[in-house]
Amino acid sequence: MKSTLLALLLLLPLMAGAQTYTYSTLLNMPPSSDLGPVGVNQLTIDPQGNLYGTSSGGGVYCAPFGCGTVFEVSPAGVLTMLHSFSGPDGNSPRVGVTRDSAGNLYGETFSGGAGVYYGTLYKVAPDGTETVLYSFPNKPPAGNYPDSPITIDPKGNLLSYTSFTDNNFVTNGGSIFKFTQPETFAVKYTFAELGSGPYGTGPVGALIRDKAGNYYGANCCNDGGTVFKITPDWKVSLLYTFNVFTDPVWEPQGSLVLDASGNAYGAGLQGIYEILASGGETPFYVFPSGVHPDATLIIDSAGNIYGVDQNGGTSGYGAVYKISPEGVETDIYSVNFSDGGYGLNDGLVMDQAGNLYGTTYYGGTNDAGSVYKLTKTAE
Repeated sequence: MKSTLLALLLLLPLMAGAQTYTYSTLLNMPPSSDLGPVGVNQLTIDPQGNLYGTSSGGGVYCAPFGCGTVFEVSPAGVLTMLHSFSGPDGNSPRVGVTRDSAGNLYGETFSGGAGVYYGTLYKVAPDGTETVLYSFPNKPPAGNYPDSPITIDPKGNLLSYTSFTDNNFVTNGGSIFKFTQPETFAVKYTFAELGSGPYGTGPVGALIRDKAGNYYGANCCNDGGTVFKITPDWKVSLLYTFNVFTDPVWEPQGSLVLDASGNAYGAGLQGIYEILASGGETPFYVFPSGVHPDATLIIDSAGNIYGVDQNGGTSGYGAVYKISPEGVETDIYSVNFSDGGYGLNDGLVMDQAGNLYGTTYYGGTNDAGSVYKLTKTAE
């Protein structure tokens, strides 16, 4: 009995220090009739806690549905429309924006552009001034219909993926491009068509960079998908090829994240996989049948991974989860229709206090979705 009581007493500090989160609605999106954002994509956050995002619809132009927007949400929940796309400057952004140290936002639109309307690479200055940096020409290898996040290198160059789909819906393997401001577009690497090359087909998410200047990315296709590495001199090597028959997690869905030791983590169809810095792959966490993680992950300084899943949680309508470095998964929020927003969008961001922010596609007071906050209430 004494030993049992001692064990319980030793556990009390750990139990008291467990993290909990309180859900609140930061912003109810305005109704579409007010020309607000419709179909919100991933968010990004600045050091002051301001949130930035895009929407694939809404805005001033292209009635009745809108060509999309770039917007800002303050820590107090105030919405500011930074830019409404009009068509020639872009239409229907399907990914969020990437922010540089000067506060400029960079992103891609899936369509629109000068003359050919096959997508754009754009910049939005802090005052909301938008500049089209590049209009995709609908020709390989530069491609068409871009929908990948932008990576900014230390020199301010922009890196991302593109692909080319012809009128017969034949798609090449995807390319990596580099845009050097103010106007130089260059394709740095093209993956083999139809998955015939060793590095896979169909790049997903964004490239991520380590401290040594190497880039890492993932391909969704070529059977189970691949994870690859690019050195600073643009030499490509294969880190792992997934096998749909033997790997419990396969087909990468988005960007990788790196921990302090250089291990990489990503979301697949069935769970979270880990690419070890020492080589090889391991399934880090496999979700129950029918529960699938969304593509975008974030990782904190302690190595905890956060993301959103669909069909999980206590209600079966989705959850925000946390996975510890030991691979223990905890749902820190389950969709509750009484909270207002539902239909969790892909992607979370974290502020400097450890609070989490995300968006819902539906619900809110105007049934136009919401921005929610998960406030960390204990450490």
